[in-house]
Amino acid sequence: MTEIRTKDKLFLAVVIPVALLAAYWYGWRASAGRQLAELQNREAQLVTAEDFPIEKRRADHELAEAKAELEAEKKVPPPQVAVVADAGTSEAERERQILLLLREAGLTVVGSETLKGSSAAHAGKAGELLKATGVRPVPIHRAYTLDGRYPDVVKALKTLAERKMAAIPDCVQMRATGRNRWTLEVWL
Repeated sequence: MTEIRTKDKLFLAVVIPVALLAAYWYGWRASAGRQLAELQNREAQLVTAEDFPIEKRRADHELAEAKAELEAEKKVPPPQVAVVADAGTSEAERERQILLLLREAGLTVVGSETLKGSSAAHAGKAGELLKATGVRPVPIHRAYTLDGRYPDVVKALKTLAERKMAAIPDCVQMRATGRNRWTLEVWL
């Protein structure tokens, strides 16, 4: 059997009570102190019995102002819709609508292609603007090659604006082929 020395008895007599005292101080007493501090903070935020009628009138006045402001906002007409479209419209349906519009304007569609890797400036201006409408989360950039007269191109662009389609014409160029050939870039 191991002999218990005086040094061991002294260690047990001092260290164990100190450890228990530290556990009490940092465990239970610290959380009680935090709760007490929180309650004191909450009490400091409360109004006194003498100030209660004044504070209640002030709060009622702020509530009445907020309700009046809400009613005024309800009376303001909603903003005019600049784009009429559905966010779930597929890419093929978007292109079909544009092609139909171009044909109605009297233009002949010779070809179309999706433009990849368009510059960040274009994407920042037209594509991001189209995203901001909320109806085109992923806009596409298409280029159409058209045959037709200048008034027909103008008519197509006006019709695009009148129908409030979710499409932004980006570039219109006349090709130097001797015929009335145009290139129209559109964000859909």
